[in-house]
Amino acid sequence: MKPGPDRVIECPHCKTLMRVPTLLSGNTLGARWWTDGRMIAPMLPSLPAITRCHGCECYFWISEAKVIGHIRYGLEEPPPEWKAAKRVRKLSEKEYLEAIQNGLARTREQELYLRTQAWWASNDPLRFTGLDEIQTPPHRSPEALMNLERLLELLDETHPAERLQKAEVLRELERFDEALRLLEFDFPDQYEKVTSLIRELAQRKDPLVREIG
Repeated sequence: MKPGPDRVIECPHCKTLMRVPTLLSGNTLGARWWTDGRMIAPMLPSLPAITRCHGCECYFWISEAKVIGHIRYGLEEPPPEWKAAKRVRKLSEKEYLEAIQNGLARTREQELYLRTQAWWASNDPLRFTGLDEIQTPPHRSPEALMNLERLLELLDETHPAERLQKAEVLRELERFDEALRLLEFDFPDQYEKVTSLIRELAQRKDPLVREIG
């Protein structure tokens, strides 16, 4: 992994300065994948597309923020206010859903991104906590359940990746027969491993997110 310069942006609402890390290169060495589509790669960290201002606490898409400049470490001395700016951060499950309520999902793609990120955030506590020892499904809040139900409406069954994601949502909602019906599809070869695992889990009536070994 080779980090790039930090972009300095300003909040579209209050002009608070924040720093956005960039990557010049990365790879998936040591990456881990899960059935909900989440990948965590130490050499390829995912950068947030949306954040919350450290000043006014409003949500905004990072791509829509004005770029003030770049901090190229070791090459030049940035202005003190740039150095003092906090880095943007990822949102929590609650914040992703709140961003939707605040009107940040202006397109299908934006809503799909926010709801998928909220779903992944809801599953994150399970990823490194000994899933093999967990026998009962986790409690999901009403908001989390509503998010999954809306994801089912958004996902396109004619698109192989989205069809597979929809089957996983159904499995995690314990709608195993529906998940199995969606898996009766001619998926491209690249999805064979995860499709087989989700099918096996659905047949076992296992609703937990699982790592793809």
